[in-house]
Amino acid sequence: MRDRDGIMTKPREFIVLVTGVGGRSVGHQVLQALRLSATPYRILCTDADPFSFGLYDGDARALGPLASSPAYADAICELVARHRVAVVIPGTEPEVLALSAMRARLEALGAVLIASPPDAVALCSDKMRLHDWLAAHGYGTPRSATAQDWRGLAEAVGFPLVGKPTRQSGGSRGVAILANEAEVEDYIAHFPGDPAALAIQEYVGDADSEFTVGVMVSRTGAAIDSIVLRRKLIGLSLGASRDLPGGAAVLSTGYSQGFIVADDEISAFCERLAVEIGARGPLNVQLRRTAQGIKVFEVHTRFSGTASIRASAGFNEPDMAIRDQVLGEAIGRQDHRTGLAAIRAFTARLVPIAEMDALSRAPSGKD
Repeated sequence: MRDRDGIMTKPREFIVLVTGVGGRSVGHQVLQALRLSATPYRILCTDADPFSFGLYDGDARALGPLASSPAYADAICELVARHRVAVVIPGTEPEVLALSAMRARLEALGAVLIASPPDAVALCSDKMRLHDWLAAHGYGTPRSATAQDWRGLAEAVGFPLVGKPTRQSGGSRGVAILANEAEVEDYIAHFPGDPAALAIQEYVGDADSEFTVGVMVSRTGAAIDSIVLRRKLIGLSLGASRDLPGGAAVLSTGYSQGFIVADDEISAFCERLAVEIGARGPLNVQLRRTAQGIKVFEVHTRFSGTASIRASAGFNEPDMAIRDQVLGEAIGRQDHRTGLAAIRAFTARLVPIAEMDALSRAPSGKD
């Protein structure tokens, strides 16, 4: 039961639906962060694939359609109604888009969606739109061009350039370092879609100057706090790497590791950005510090692939968002730890095939 401001007024078993819980996904990181909370959340996990690691970490689990499926919205609403879900947290970028568009349906079922308003989600989901917005609002960002206009960019900034899809390139999918004109032309020619959905971007900074920053924004639009991780581009976090005449060019993956640090300049910059862009709940900013100042190249209106790492350091974003947006608590700056190295590795689990088969047959969740 909620009051007119949407705040829960009567305690009940607190069920959180976390979607997209594959082993390297944001959803699985959210699940792990919730497990680190002092609040005993009951977690219902859903994913489209029975091989998703996080399905077997939940208190209950269900298979469902992909976010792109016409059946997705009805399937999620059926789960919310059947399990009396209090909170829905999207664990993949496509599901952030899909769920933000159906917020009213979820609220009618008594569930709070932890996601930014649709306008902010749509802006951050299109890299060329985001670039134009950042530039217009005075934020440093790498100069960018469409696939049609890249030659003017190359003449202005030189090589290397970075090619990336304008949508759903999380985890650096489809992102490449381009060292010359021939490589740009080949990249555009072999893009498996409309070249209008590509951005060609200036390469800025270096491997030691990249940061991933999480900002938590309250339900009223005020910045609560932020956490800064300076990336170490090595192992799982190292993406494309090129040794070029002008020096090494390196890109990161979506699997961050590095150093949790105190950096007042970057924190203040990202908190201001999060508020101005209209976020609610989590926002993640990817940037590099350069001789020309801070350059933002990604902004995501979702939880981070480092959510459990941040929670382990005392910055538990899913728990903060629930306490702020659902329970109406006053959340202030967190006494999280810094001066830490965050190191990551793969892990594995063995699941009885019979358990997986039973999940595949269950239409609406299995305890």
